[in-house]
Amino acid sequence: MNPFINIFVNLFKQKNFFEALKKLIKKFEKNTSSEAKNWAKLNTKYSTEEFCRSIDNALFDKILADIKLIENEAKEKLLKLNVNIGGSGNYVLLYFLVIKFRPNYIVETGVAAGWSSLAILRGLKKNNTGYLFSSDLPYYRIKNPNQYIGYLAKNEENKKNWYLDIRGDDLALPEISKRIANEKINLFHYDSDKSYYARNKALNILSSNIDSETIIIFDDIQDNVHFKNLVKKTKQKYCILEFQNKFVGILGDKIFINNEFKS
Repeated sequence: MNPFINIFVNLFKQKNFFEALKKLIKKFEKNTSSEAKNWAKLNTKYSTEEFCRSIDNALFDKILADIKLIENEAKEKLLKLNVNIGGSGNYVLLYFLVIKFRPNYIVETGVAAGWSSLAILRGLKKNNTGYLFSSDLPYYRIKNPNQYIGYLAKNEENKKNWYLDIRGDDLALPEISKRIANEKINLFHYDSDKSYYARNKALNILSSNIDSETIIIFDDIQDNVHFKNLVKKTKQKYCILEFQNKFVGILGDKIFINNEFKS
């Protein structure tokens, strides 16, 4: 089926029509990508491996085989699909941080094929503790898109500790905040709607569950100046990494105040 036909068919048969419509409308906000990309380039000092090794070199050596296994298994599974369900988040970084800091409550937005979900769940399994809460919205250009969300992670042994809500961030994140209740989010990975508005709204929704020690990761910070303005506003230390020709921004006192990261 033509992808444009898929979009309209899926939009009108999904209950979250208005969520998808709002996502399309937000694409028309002011374009600040050039400023954001230049700033990200100027402030990128480390590769993902260098960043992880600066925190715990021995641990990174220890998990290299795990990361390779995740990568190979994911690629093999995706080869069996005849659809494009998006790229991957920085699964190397995510797996390392889960193993190193042993977060109990993790929230991610933007699941797609499930690269990040797979890496996080594998890390939680290795730690033998922790929960993952995920928010996403189906790719409407694909026929029957719901079946592909989190495809790579659906058969993980600890999937009982994974809550996946595919109604979109505006509906899913309030529900996730409610489920976490008064607990703090230890790791927040944002990789959904890349608009400035949506990033801001996600942080506002989860604000009661986030503090200065929450490790916050924003993917694709080159798309607009949201992350640049966020670090200016919070005055927190930060790091920017380049991954697959895109930029990832990281905040969190738990990383930078423990003197493990050599800034």
